Amino acid sequence: MPNDNRMGWIRNLEALAGSGEQYAAEYELGSECYIPGLLDYADGQIVCVLLSTEKSRSKLWLYNLTLRFPLGPHDHIARIREADAKGYYFKDGILGELLALMSLFFRCRFYLISSRIMLKNPRLGMGLKMEYPVVREECDPGIHPPVFQDTGRNLAVGFKEFLDRVKTLDQGLHQAFVLACYHYRRAINEIGVDPEMVFIRLVSAIEVLSKNQTLTSKDDALEERGIANLIAQSRLPFEQKHELQTIFDVRKSRKRFIRFIEQHCSGFFRGGNFQGSLKIRRADLRKVLNNIYDARSRYLHAGEPMYLSRPMRGGEKWDAEPSLGMIADNRKFRGSQKLPYAHFLEGLVRHSLLNYLKANSSHGSKD
Repeated sequence: MPNDNRMGWIRNLEALAGSGEQYAAEYELGSECYIPGLLDYADGQIVCVLLSTEKSRSKLWLYNLTLRFPLGPHDHIARIREADAKGYYFKDGILGELLALMSLFFRCRFYLISSRIMLKNPRLGMGLKMEYPVVREECDPGIHPPVFQDTGRNLAVGFKEFLDRVKTLDQGLHQAFVLACYHYRRAINEIGVDPEMVFIRLVSAIEVLSKNQTLTSKDDALEERGIANLIAQSRLPFEQKHELQTIFDVRKSRKRFIRFIEQHCSGFFRGGNFQGSLKIRRADLRKVLNNIYDARSRYLHAGEPMYLSRPMRGGEKWDAEPSLGMIADNRKFRGSQKLPYAHFLEGLVRHSLLNYLKANSSHGSKD
């Protein structure tokens, strides 16, 4: 039997359809955003609804997410039989998959507050409740306006169709896409906590999907010359050959990252006349992405700080801070080193992920 590498929530829905006994798990979620409506997917197998009429003491809107699971060992035994070295794996399970997908679709943050298994017989009690720590720093919404705004979201509008679209992805793409969504969710959860990690996670979200991005000779002249063949034919020791190949693979990773976004950012740049460098144009995209990738690499591999645009009142609609260089302590930062606001890259990454999903799902040509 071939391995089923689709996301766990999809396999679980199919297991529910073929099972008798079931049980439910309730998850209490929190978010800074108010999202009305009722999500009822697959005839009540996935249900999410707003719990509160006002924010909690921790200043979060509370939601109840209910998931149903088959009761019995049959699904576990099937997974043991099908598992292999290239099989699907997501460490946060079905709940983590759905939270990552919800974060991408609704463009807001969701925190797991508590969980409880619902017992079939109420006489046995309500089930044990587990509570979870919430790593969150309350911050000014002006730091990242799109993630904190309350308008335009509804649990009953669009998300069911979004899940339907995810289901039609080829199963060979499920692992990479859910990991991209996971990194996106981790990125927006770092807003107000660690601004540099926001950029690192957003780059990772694209790298997960871009690793199979095809490069042409126009994208990479060295690829046309057959660098891999030259290295293989050289008389260098194996260790040095491997080191050289790694260097060129890293170089290609940068180009794949840039090429992926260029290919999937259609519709993000809407044109217009803008003053100075406050808005980033499509023509400047490659330069900006190179700068972001360089800063991420220097941070990870050399411990170098990132030169971030600083949020300021009135700058919510800007893409970058309107200043040139900066001197901090004895370090001089060039204007070319400055990164755009995180909400620019976050919006660009989200837009690219959604376009990728549309292009690679069987629903893509119908919309």
